Amino acid sequence: MRYPKEYKEQARQRLVEGGARLAKKRGFAAAGVDDLAAAAGVTSGAVYKHFGGKSELLATIIEAELRRSAARFASIPAGDLAKLERAVAAYLSPEHVGHPELGCALPSLAADVARSDSEARAAFEDGLLAVHAALKRHLRSDDAAWAMIAQSVGAVVLARAMQDANVQQKLLRSVKRSARALLSHTGSRD
Repeated sequence: MRYPKEYKEQARQRLVEGGARLAKKRGFAAAGVDDLAAAAGVTSGAVYKHFGGKSELLATIIEAELRRSAARFASIPAGDLAKLERAVAAYLSPEHVGHPELGCALPSLAADVARSDSEARAAFEDGLLAVHAALKRHLRSDDAAWAMIAQSVGAVVLARAMQDANVQQKLLRSVKRSARALLSHTGSRD
């Protein structure tokens, strides 16, 4: 039976979205092809119909996820530091820490990408540079944009590894204050 082109594209999109949710929650390396397919509501054969293998799926997931993250920061109007501060606060929230499947791919998948092939690493680097460019537009500093990314991603990674919610909160509050300081420094340069 032949499926219409739209059906095939929808199945591919479900693989990327469902695979991303599962990979961000459990780790890409820990998820088998059958798991990734099941998370998308398709058969494991569909993975191989749409992708050259699991590593190509990872590269596609990374590309889609980081494009979404970059778009989120790019959609904030230039100079609207209050809106940017709210976006960073949401990133550094207990909800983001507690639900990796709904959040940013950077804290969830960076370690998997670091052990992956060059295609996934290239997609990661391109996506990370797009996030950096979106933040640099607001912070007007290469260093400040990298610092904001590294502090925020690192805080989420560390908070997810902690058991004590009070210690998590202290960490998140501390990094929010650091982000606010970066933003206020940017605002004072106007």
